[in-house]
Amino acid sequence: MRRPSWCSPWILVVLFGLVSLFADVTYEGGRSIFPSFLTSVLGANIILLGFGIGLAEFLGFAVRLASGLLADITRRYWVAVFLGYSIVYAIPFIALAWNPYIALLLFAIERMGKAIRSPARDTLLSSIARTGIGRGMIFGVHELMDQLGAVFGPGLAGLILYLYGDFKLAYMVLGVAITLALVFLFFARVCWYGLSLHVPEMEESMNKREIGEQSVRNTRLNPLLILYFAFVFVAVISLVPYQIMLYTAQNIVAEWVVPIIYLVAQGVDAGSALVAGYSYDKLGLASLLPPIILSPLTSFFLYMALSTSSEWSLVAMAVVYGVVLGYHESSFRAAIGDLAPREYRATSYGIYYTVYGLGVAVIGGLASIFYNTPQYIIVATSIAATISVLLLSILVRMGHVKSRQ
Repeated sequence: MRRPSWCSPWILVVLFGLVSLFADVTYEGGRSIFPSFLTSVLGANIILLGFGIGLAEFLGFAVRLASGLLADITRRYWVAVFLGYSIVYAIPFIALAWNPYIALLLFAIERMGKAIRSPARDTLLSSIARTGIGRGMIFGVHELMDQLGAVFGPGLAGLILYLYGDFKLAYMVLGVAITLALVFLFFARVCWYGLSLHVPEMEESMNKREIGEQSVRNTRLNPLLILYFAFVFVAVISLVPYQIMLYTAQNIVAEWVVPIIYLVAQGVDAGSALVAGYSYDKLGLASLLPPIILSPLTSFFLYMALSTSSEWSLVAMAVVYGVVLGYHESSFRAAIGDLAPREYRATSYGIYYTVYGLGVAVIGGLASIFYNTPQYIIVATSIAATISVLLLSILVRMGHVKSRQ
């Protein structure tokens, strides 16, 4: 395909960023008001909230293992990306839900869409590094633009609630942005092929079954990657999830302010992702230490918010959550591109997201069960963070040994 005059590697990164930006307006805006909609409008309790959203998030992450493997086998990365973003249209349909279970089903469907597209999209993003751009900066810039949408979406949702107090109207308005995301995705595909980029090919002598078997086998035989997956799982458990933060907020601040709390977290996430991506390119795995140290503070500020009904404790919790999430969604992802075999990168991303989702489900369940005794949540997240630091130190040591070989 002839290269368009407007296309360059950085333009491609920006186009992917714009796709995520407008998609985030829809689904992050929807997530910011979902706990309030689920509990105050549809009548769900804290247990259903914690486990329901945690399970939906886990399923959305777990499906990425299959979708990543399928993407590697079929090589239809762009099909997976287009399909996954199209499913975001499930968000405006939440406005039609008449009970919390239907709403959770639609929420889970949208998470499935993210599961379908994410390994393939991250594989395409990772391959842009062949043009000479640092992989950490690629993911950092992408996450920065992604988070701009994650800031605007909750802000728009909060504005609609402030002006009209109508959750259903908010969901329908948020649904408009996903159409713009698909338009930019089309231009990203044109630019991709214009730059003659491609994902490394499988060995032609292997059939599809053998490809799948070797994909999983190759991943298992990489001890550094397996240890990294263990590190990610424990690291995620040390961070109190957003649904618990937003459920707490709705009991302290006005209804329309709840998505603004989420906006704060996403805004901090945007800046944190760029710093995290840059530091990863400079320091490698050692740059993952700061979010591990900060993660247990979310449980401390949760305790303070519940004990004192302090708005500032909520804001502090949102800020810490945003800083940590910025690292999770940039440098944590970038590390897979360096640790995984390049021919099976989408499969490795799928495993990564499955492990990440399992951690989200575990901490979501624990936080909902011990919500009225948050000191136990502090203990659990602190233990998880300590284990994470130990695993990270081993990873850094093994990484140094590997680099000398």
